[in-house]
Amino acid sequence: MIGTGLMNVFVELLDNKDPKTIEVILEGLYNILNWGAVYAQSQGLQENPFLVELDTKGGVEKIEKLQTHPNNEVYLKALRILENHFELDNIF
Repeated sequence: MIGTGLMNVFVELLDNKDPKTIEVILEGLYNILNWGAVYAQSQGLQENPFLVELDTKGGVEKIEKLQTHPNNEVYLKALRILENHFELDNIF
């Protein structure tokens, strides 16, 4: 949906070793997902199409794994995406 495989590239770059690259990708994904939420609402869609695409490409799992990244900024950006775009289970 995001034109010619852009989501594929973003998801692949989440495996990059450079924390700054990962931060930039997470920021981009956050913005895309925010825009997708607005788009979905304006079109009367039940789901954010970009969120669905991210999930089908394996991006959600990668973002979840980034919560254990040693770089604090990567961790915080991954957490922000998960908190803002997913229903998190409160497990105590």
